[in-house]
Amino acid sequence: MDFIGRRQEMEFLEEQYRMPHPLVFIKGRRRVGKSRLVEEFIKDKESLYFEVDKETSESILQSLSDAVSESAGIQGLRFTNWKDALKTYVSNRPGRKIIVIDEFPYAVRADRDLLKTIQGLWDTYLSKENVMLILCGSSLASMKSYSEEDSPLHGRGTGDLTLMPLPFRDTIRGKPYRTAVEEYSITGGVPYYMMLMRDGLTPKENAVSSSLSLGAPLLNEGEYLLRSEFSNLSSYNTYMRAIANGNRTAEKLTSAVQAPSSEVLPYIRRLMDVGMVERISPITEKSPEHSRNGQYVIADSFTQFWFRFVYPYRRNILKEEPETALDDLEEHFVDAHVAFVFEGICRKELRSYLLEKGVHARYGKYWGNGEIDLIALDNRNKTAYVCECNFTERPLGISVLNSLVSKAGDVKELGDYRKVYCMFSVSGYNDDIRDGFEGRDVILFNNGVPI
Repeated sequence: MDFIGRRQEMEFLEEQYRMPHPLVFIKGRRRVGKSRLVEEFIKDKESLYFEVDKETSESILQSLSDAVSESAGIQGLRFTNWKDALKTYVSNRPGRKIIVIDEFPYAVRADRDLLKTIQGLWDTYLSKENVMLILCGSSLASMKSYSEEDSPLHGRGTGDLTLMPLPFRDTIRGKPYRTAVEEYSITGGVPYYMMLMRDGLTPKENAVSSSLSLGAPLLNEGEYLLRSEFSNLSSYNTYMRAIANGNRTAEKLTSAVQAPSSEVLPYIRRLMDVGMVERISPITEKSPEHSRNGQYVIADSFTQFWFRFVYPYRRNILKEEPETALDDLEEHFVDAHVAFVFEGICRKELRSYLLEKGVHARYGKYWGNGEIDLIALDNRNKTAYVCECNFTERPLGISVLNSLVSKAGDVKELGDYRKVYCMFSVSGYNDDIRDGFEGRDVILFNNGVPI
């Protein structure tokens, strides 16, 4: 798969490279493309790239020795410690050098003193040489901890990059818009998952081949993601499945898992800490962090897809009895999953449109007295962009617009705002839609583009 997107991330790394003594942390979920980003960055630069495997400290040092031998151009080197290995590389290569330690948390788990070793090596040697040090890892909790106050590396980093999945627009790559949305609802913009989407298959067929069939590469992926952060998988699986099934409030969660809130909320907070779950509140709330109307949602579309459509049926799939899983996918893929992912895509499309107009807004959903898919509040100009995001095969008509106008009128917090009504469709509009424009500000988007 070609290297796509990541312009800002590459610019960030190049900026760090120009600094005198950069030490950069790069973290991001499994498969998100950290290694590929770094490989692209260092491909025309003098560098030592070392990816750590889950091995003993001794085995890791053997592999590091091989990597240093190759990069330094000296055959047969063998080291018993990190300090000698990295100093040998630096002293034997000219000019500006980059040292990349990928999956650094694996090395720390194998050698509890490694953080202190790297700290000492950085303070006394590497920071005084013409070196850029990059530490990468898939465990967000571990990578965050290396920058915290009680870490030996605290205060030494010059950059801390969290690599996110690719934005929707970077994933289209010439595909029909509707197909691109449905595939994005499966892959979440994670490059490795995107690579599994085969040309010639429908999005549902790709969901089956990648996740819902015997031997599928993503059949166990959701658990691998959890395992990179937590050891007690059974409890976290339970909470993720409950949220994926629509139990998004604290009350519904406690009921679904049959546990008191005092037991549930610590698990949810830990899931939030590693970016797997987010808490959202209606955009009209003045203090969202204290809102009693908050909801918990899974942060990315692949994980939501996996816990909704894959996790409940893995035993059936392993027994080669996938019928119930396939029926659920056929019946509910769009209404229970894609439609909600489309709302997030519309949020990005609207933001891009408004930024081009010089409009800075706050974005969110509304629920309470009715429900509105998306609202952008431009407080400077007292304007509310009120949006309907409709992922259907039918063109939208005046009835949908009138319904949106009615729902917006019921939100008392928008009473002082000028309202602009935005419609998002993947199937166009009926001719009667413009009959509803009179006296209203309306923007129609089809396939993400204003028309």
